[in-house]
Amino acid sequence: MAVTLYEKLMKNAQPSQWRKIVAENLDLDYCERFLTAAESVALLNYMEDNVSYFDGRLSQVKVFGQYYPIPRQQVAFGDTGISYKFSGTIIPAQPWPQPLYDLKKKIYTARGVDYNFVLVNRYKNGEDHMGEHRDDEVELDKTIPIASVSLGQTRKFVFKHTDVRKKIRQVELIKLDLHNGSLLMMNQPTNDYWFHSIPKEKKAKNVRLNFTFRKIK
Repeated sequence: MAVTLYEKLMKNAQPSQWRKIVAENLDLDYCERFLTAAESVALLNYMEDNVSYFDGRLSQVKVFGQYYPIPRQQVAFGDTGISYKFSGTIIPAQPWPQPLYDLKKKIYTARGVDYNFVLVNRYKNGEDHMGEHRDDEVELDKTIPIASVSLGQTRKFVFKHTDVRKKIRQVELIKLDLHNGSLLMMNQPTNDYWFHSIPKEKKAKNVRLNFTFRKIK
């Protein structure tokens, strides 16, 4: 029987070093080297060589009744029949490619969560970005943390408390550098109180991929 990528990863796995990040109603776990450099390169190359991203309506978001292009590329994978709705768009899950299924199993081994959906965002450079939002869609299982794996270009990940957006009071921003091969776990109640974003960065010249694993009910 052929040895899968997952089995190779686990055979060569090194102990992961986790960092706990907490603030008011914010709870994060961050592992900077969840994947080795070689593992990260292999997965990034696979995605760049084999994956096509959504186009047409699936590459747009709906804001106040109008559709606008998403300032990055997206595609989704998951279990049969799974879909994810946000910003007026229903994202269908394509069948798991083996490397992403193996990554899902690696996260399960490390954190004990069996995810059934992953949204992949591709940022071609620092001009591509993600606006402030919360992952609070009704179909998400709120008891399950959201897992975010990053590949390629390091980008800034910014958390802003909802009270700041409402101009109720000042709460310090939480800023993280998400490095190549890292895994960020966003635990509850983070998404109830904090918006997050990937702002533009002129100095970021290279491709970044992000894999956001979710549990859809």
